[in-house]
Amino acid sequence: MKYILMILTIIAISGCSDNKTENLSKVKKFWTTEKEETHLLHRQDSSKWDMNLFNNDLQNLMEETDLPLESGVFPTPNYDLIGEGSFKGVGNFGYAGGKGFEKKISNKTILYNSFFVGASDVNRQFIGGKNNEVFFEIIVLTDFVDTINYTHLLSEIVSRNHPHYIGQGFYKTKNSKIDYLAFITADQNAYAIINMRLFDLNFGKTILIAPQKDHTFRSMQIKSPKISTEEIENYTDKLLKQQDIIDFFTRNGNI
Repeated sequence: MKYILMILTIIAISGCSDNKTENLSKVKKFWTTEKEETHLLHRQDSSKWDMNLFNNDLQNLMEETDLPLESGVFPTPNYDLIGEGSFKGVGNFGYAGGKGFEKKISNKTILYNSFFVGASDVNRQFIGGKNNEVFFEIIVLTDFVDTINYTHLLSEIVSRNHPHYIGQGFYKTKNSKIDYLAFITADQNAYAIINMRLFDLNFGKTILIAPQKDHTFRSMQIKSPKISTEEIENYTDKLLKQQDIIDFFTRNGNI
């Protein structure tokens, strides 16, 4: 009797596990190869373009900036072709009004920025009940803050690749410049490039950068939890109290 019960239990667990795997597989197939192929066709089909977005972008061409990449105006397929209400916004957190959020470690100045995407059918299965998903955070050591014109930093994130998103920015120190770019795809592949160093953000979305007196750089990648903008500042404050992080930003050779 005990053996029969054990066998039934194993079958039940196995069945639940199989069902869970099957359900997870179904959920993760929101963005499929077929959808990507259709999306690419829509990019070349003028009947699918959102002309309001196009004309708005055309009227708001940015002046030349020090951002790593110049933004171009491309016709964009209507966002709802991906799914009605599939876009819920993108943004920065840490870069406010051009000023940036400033932190301190001893006498060192730390600045940070992050990119986030609003919760929608595209990413909800990956982020649970959070309102949005921070997919990249950069924390930098600097010795230069322009408190008048704020020329020491700039950041932007764009949604025109929906359901994929890309952001970029820079920080200037007295003698160097930190350029960064980060993107996330609908199937949760995320990467960043910082001064031509490539980071796979699936192995840590928080990147620390310490410019050196000899004009080189040091980096540290932190395996962060799933986090929203409601949590990112508190998370950053806790990070900056960790001894290994303090050591990273205060070691000899740093600016």
